[in-house]
Amino acid sequence: HTVSTAGSTEASGYQWGNSLVSFLSKADYQYAGKYFASASFRRDGSSKLSRNSRWGNFWSLAGSCNIKRESFMESLENVSTLRLRMSYGVNGTLPTNNYGYMNLITYNTKYMGDPGGTLSTLADNDLSWETNYTYNVGIDFGFWSNRLRGSIEYFNRTSKNLLQDMPITRVTGFSSTLRNIGRINNHGVETEVSYDIISNRDWLWTASVNATFLTSKVKRLYNGADIIWYDPTGDDDRAQYIYREGESTLAFYGYEWAGVDPSNGASVYYVNAPEDDQTGDFIYNGRGATYDYKKANSTIIGNAIPAVTGGLNTTLSYKGIELAANFIYKIGGSLYDGAYKDVADDGYYWERIRSKNYYDNMWTAENPNGSEPMIRGIDLEDAMQYSSRHICNASFLRLKNVSIGYNLPKALVSKTYMQGARIYFSATNLLTFSKYKDADPEVNQYGTRGWETPLG
Repeated sequence: HTVSTAGSTEASGYQWGNSLVSFLSKADYQYAGKYFASASFRRDGSSKLSRNSRWGNFWSLAGSCNIKRESFMESLENVSTLRLRMSYGVNGTLPTNNYGYMNLITYNTKYMGDPGGTLSTLADNDLSWETNYTYNVGIDFGFWSNRLRGSIEYFNRTSKNLLQDMPITRVTGFSSTLRNIGRINNHGVETEVSYDIISNRDWLWTASVNATFLTSKVKRLYNGADIIWYDPTGDDDRAQYIYREGESTLAFYGYEWAGVDPSNGASVYYVNAPEDDQTGDFIYNGRGATYDYKKANSTIIGNAIPAVTGGLNTTLSYKGIELAANFIYKIGGSLYDGAYKDVADDGYYWERIRSKNYYDNMWTAENPNGSEPMIRGIDLEDAMQYSSRHICNASFLRLKNVSIGYNLPKALVSKTYMQGARIYFSATNLLTFSKYKDADPEVNQYGTRGWETPLG
């Protein structure tokens, strides 16, 4: 099936693929325009899993009630919309690897020109679907002919049999294997409110605000063992995370940097000894500390999940002219600057030019209160590592977009056989307020910044 099993080759070949079989069903029901219900069921089988676990049953139930249409609401004329809705469902996630449940052999290893094979994957034959259990409860409302309108929704999602590469002892010849490692939970509230500040024949001024409050926790892990993993968005493993029971699903993990010793300009790390916080080479700010990061213990140094995210929007229109502004914001959470450690190290890349911020704040005999350590050309250990030195406040408010447009009159447009036409100008990222000043605070879902082009 493949030429790679030969001892001597002048060509190469490969094959891959997977199959999915699904049976689907869905039913909907409504009564008197007030009550709505729906149900679905599907059964899926995938070649990505073994015969023992490749089939999964997934279903959902949903319902809503248009409370506004109830007889007891007739006297409440100011209430124009009131709807209650809820849903519950189960769906499945497959591993990305086509053969994650199989122990595979590769034949790319030769021995003195003869064909040879080695084990390339240490798999779990009991690998199964990752299952997600989700329920939502929400209410939609509107007052005064929907001049004031909005929604509030609570969501809860529990992922069981989570699929993840799990570190294993290197005695096996491998560093990790794909397993169903445990359970995580995401829950929170999403809310949105809009209001027509001015609404008449010529003018319409609308403003809205939305917010999401999210909590994401690791609930259970395989044998209760921690799992260390890295930011998958960059090739440089720019940030290190840990899955630990009871902690955030995006908990940054590394050394806790204590700052710069004003007496000598050296970086100081808290030891964080599990048995005694006074353990260390010396006491610094009342805690055991060391100049040698190898004597320190890694700990959770931040959380990439913010307390609140959302947006603010406003639109003003007058006789076809429209002015709109869109703000986005994030409150709380941490940002890991993986690029800064490459331009602000204290000796590993001794020949490089550092960032301006580093030189402005570097410790010197004349500036003993500098917040950046003194450059030591003899340091060949890359003392930056993964540490809280690169953890920044992720909160920001940004004017994301401003646009002005004009909708051409229909009487004019219809002569060109078009239904509508609009002329507009827009600008993005005009204004940003952020405690993080070195680069763009709007980063990826993992809360990290590397060398990628900033978001536009």
